Amino acid sequence: MTVPLDLGINTWMGMSFSLAAKEKLEGMDPSESLLASKPYRDGLAFAAVVGVGIAGICYKLAPDWMLMYYGDHDKIPPAVQVGMFGLYPAMYTLGFLLAQQLEKKDKLGWTAWAGNLVGVLSYIAVSWDRLTKVGTTAEYERGEARSIFKSALAPILMVGMPGAVPALYHFAKKAARP
Repeated sequence: MTVPLDLGINTWMGMSFSLAAKEKLEGMDPSESLLASKPYRDGLAFAAVVGVGIAGICYKLAPDWMLMYYGDHDKIPPAVQVGMFGLYPAMYTLGFLLAQQLEKKDKLGWTAWAGNLVGVLSYIAVSWDRLTKVGTTAEYERGEARSIFKSALAPILMVGMPGAVPALYHFAKKAARP
């Protein structure tokens, strides 16, 4: 997908792993860090392979599309471009910790999870044109970007995204087992 959208997706993935492992995490010794738990580590590995993996390939193929044409990748320093991908595990971690805190305090973890999902889907809806056109920022602005279905991104997204959701469910449930 794209960097701005991916941040919400990675937060949602963190929340998913955290809430799937709610009982296991609540049973931990209070002196142990949630970030040392198996559900966190397994989920972070999943997010790195699936989230960052797909995003990295897409960024290599269509960097301006990954920025949703809000910027021209040629004008962004390389260190900043690499650093953007540090946001992926950071947002996963935020989602993981936030879901536990909301669930513990007010039983709002699943409500926040659903709200995040609605936010991601809403962002997709309002950004549909930016998501379905691939090219440079200049091509997009001139209306010359081509359909995503006629780009090298299509097979990656048509296989990667539909496979990611059931895989997320499977690995989150597996990480939650004792």
